[in-house]
Amino acid sequence: MTQLSDASAAVDHTRQRRILARITGAAGLITIVVVLGASLANDYQSAAFDSDADETVTFFRSIDDSFGAFSSFATAVGLIAMLWFCLGLALLLRRYDGDLPWRSTFLAGAGVISVVSGQIASWDAAAYRSDDIEPQVARYAFDLGNLSFANSWVGAGAVGICAGLLILRAQDLPHWLGWFAIVAGVGSVLARAVWTEGYAFIPFTAFWVWVAVLSIMLVLGRLAITDSKR
Repeated sequence: MTQLSDASAAVDHTRQRRILARITGAAGLITIVVVLGASLANDYQSAAFDSDADETVTFFRSIDDSFGAFSSFATAVGLIAMLWFCLGLALLLRRYDGDLPWRSTFLAGAGVISVVSGQIASWDAAAYRSDDIEPQVARYAFDLGNLSFANSWVGAGAVGICAGLLILRAQDLPHWLGWFAIVAGVGSVLARAVWTEGYAFIPFTAFWVWVAVLSIMLVLGRLAITDSKR
């Protein structure tokens, strides 16, 4: 009877992990599609970091429309999906942590920091008041948004580093995925020091490629599903 109960509990636990894995993977893909999609659709990347005050006013007026407002809403929702992804990943990888689960705890905390940095809505506020905003105020909002975005690289990089360390501890997870996460994570953290340079986007782009690959594997049930701990 005890063996049957243990077997039933193991099956139920595996089923719960499979559900969490698919939710986590779906959240990662939603983040990529919604957040990056909104950025590309609004051509945010065309606004140079060194834009002057008048150029920032023009930029904010260009996104002050119905589509811009919807993109702002979608981005806010997408960042919450990113939070789900980070917390879900921390829970899935917790079993590979030690008795003191500092890696998975830091992973969850880094995810929160990354999302909070992205939720600073200085661009949204400036676009909302773009009809009569002062040029220097617009430039301040522009710079604040860019710096907040760059700061989020550090949080995202920490997510990659912590996840990579956990993946490397596991015998049943692909170690190339762990090394990929660590390289992209360290690169994203270091990129903050040269955030105005074009090449600073390379490691952050690599991080999102890692998120996409990991998310697909989670949705397909090919990662962190079984009950083996090592």
